[in-house]
Amino acid sequence: MLNSVSLTFPDGSVRDYDAAMTGAGLAESISKSLAKKAVAYSIDGTLRDLSDPIGRSGKVEIITREDPRALELIRHDAAHVLAEAVQELWPGTQVTIGPVIENGFYYDFARNEPFTPDDFPVIEKKMREIIARNKPFTKEVWSRDKAKKIFADKGERYKLELIDAIAEDQDLKIYAQGDWFDLCRGPHMASTGQIGNAFKLMKVAGAYWRGDSNNPMLTRIYGTAWADQAQLEAYQTMLEEAEKRDHRKLGREMDLFHFQEEGPGVVFWHAKGWRMFQNLVNYMRRRLDEQGYQEVNAPQVLDKSLWETSGHWGWYRDNMFKVTVAGDDTDDDRVFALKPMNCPGHVQIFKHGLKSYRDLPVKLAEFGNVHRYEPSGALHGLMRVRGFTQDDAHIFCTEEQLADECIKINDLI
Repeated sequence: MLNSVSLTFPDGSVRDYDAAMTGAGLAESISKSLAKKAVAYSIDGTLRDLSDPIGRSGKVEIITREDPRALELIRHDAAHVLAEAVQELWPGTQVTIGPVIENGFYYDFARNEPFTPDDFPVIEKKMREIIARNKPFTKEVWSRDKAKKIFADKGERYKLELIDAIAEDQDLKIYAQGDWFDLCRGPHMASTGQIGNAFKLMKVAGAYWRGDSNNPMLTRIYGTAWADQAQLEAYQTMLEEAEKRDHRKLGREMDLFHFQEEGPGVVFWHAKGWRMFQNLVNYMRRRLDEQGYQEVNAPQVLDKSLWETSGHWGWYRDNMFKVTVAGDDTDDDRVFALKPMNCPGHVQIFKHGLKSYRDLPVKLAEFGNVHRYEPSGALHGLMRVRGFTQDDAHIFCTEEQLADECIKINDLI
């Protein structure tokens, strides 16, 4: 056989095939029933379109919907169908990116009027229509000039940015489902009908293009998709149970803490919650004391010059709370920042006064109040905040003491 390749199957058997045979042809050569069930195939663990030629020797597997790896494809395809549905319903909406994430997918859209959950029923209905059309996913490789012209004609400026970001030596793959197409690395299943109807749109959120607050705000629609209805219902039940135990809900109900708009991302601790907090701190304080740590407290507000020296200003200033204090006739304006970390303060404490190698190791610990300007969309109860207590420690030691101190830290944790 000319241009043959050797394929090793999961049962250990090895067979030779024409390198030009596709994954679909391979599945059909094994059995017609397998060909009907197949949604993709893999060579050496890499998922591929059924339409892709085998091309090389390796370990091969035919992927069906029952395979856990098929979930990634189901969700990826569902993201494309979501984007098509939105553009059918609201022409002029620009599409950006739509990756698979844990338990689902999302797609970011540019539209003057943001979407809301009230739009979900009509979008889901349109998605089911597209899935029912059972249009095949087809792949083409376009030249950079062709891709830029077509997306420019469609008014898809975000796609043009993505094309410019792709390395010159990489192919520009375009996947189509009927008349709708998108720039995508793939792979995809054979057709939209293989997605099934076990999907649901979950929520909307704002998201800056490329995660940069200087860029336009997009609307992100999150969804989930599963191999069958039973899996979808099990996931929804799990979310409902988790909602009952959501710490934000329990914090309100148990009168432990709350958040409010005037202090986004910072906690209003109530008496009972603060007592719990202090009990945790006291326990940790005892443990640190047993290990020879000295508790210190460094200033919360420090001059910009110190943050420049530490390197935080160069790398982290966009996430720091800053204030400029106007100078008088003899002083210039000064810029200060709330500390996002305790490190520079501990270094200043260690530097104060003479130290001998006999004094080492010096272990400084602090329950320091730190503040970080997290994006509003990232805030999540006590899990992601802008102001919190960091139980931080720094050990100043000799190189010879380093291994022993690392072991002690692991034991403490």
